[in-house]
Amino acid sequence: MKLNWFETLLMNNPIRASIQRYYEAPRLLRLAPAPLNDPRTLVVGCGQGVDIEMAFDIFKSVSVAAFDLDPAQVSRAQKRLGEKYDKSLELLVADATDIPFDDESFDLVLDFGIIHHIPRWRKCIAEIRRLLKPGGQFLFEEVPKTKLDTLRYRIFTEHPKEDRFNDDDFRIACEQEGLQIEDRIERFCGYFRGAAIKR
Repeated sequence: MKLNWFETLLMNNPIRASIQRYYEAPRLLRLAPAPLNDPRTLVVGCGQGVDIEMAFDIFKSVSVAAFDLDPAQVSRAQKRLGEKYDKSLELLVADATDIPFDDESFDLVLDFGIIHHIPRWRKCIAEIRRLLKPGGQFLFEEVPKTKLDTLRYRIFTEHPKEDRFNDDDFRIACEQEGLQIEDRIERFCGYFRGAAIKR
């Protein structure tokens, strides 16, 4: 599900980018279950490319593949970052339930609040597991159904109405796919973040 105009505006602004860079990404890195050694990284929902920059700068990725369902967002990211990262970045338009890469292609998958936009989010989790190498890591930050049910979210944003998840639902779905979270999940301000490793 694409972002509506308000969410697009909210996600494509410097305040959001600063929060991601200086608050969210360092906390996700801290939760990583194992050291990240020059990972080949997949970014789920690239937006204008802030997540891609963090994949290189904070998570020290040797290469990054990133996609978004919205061609306009992919175009923004390409304009901002295409020349900067040249051959180490691959950008494409794709659906998170059918990601066009080979099995076990990535060491790391990053999700900065995208999966709650996906109606078939469990299929997305299965795709992430398929794409991760054994020992690969999935770092995520998500919006639970309790937050999506608040008046602010109902007025200003659009999200799938069915099969919304909380952190326990998300944990169970990951672990059913062989992505082990264990105690690497934390709640903050009504949201949650965590880390899983593919066994």
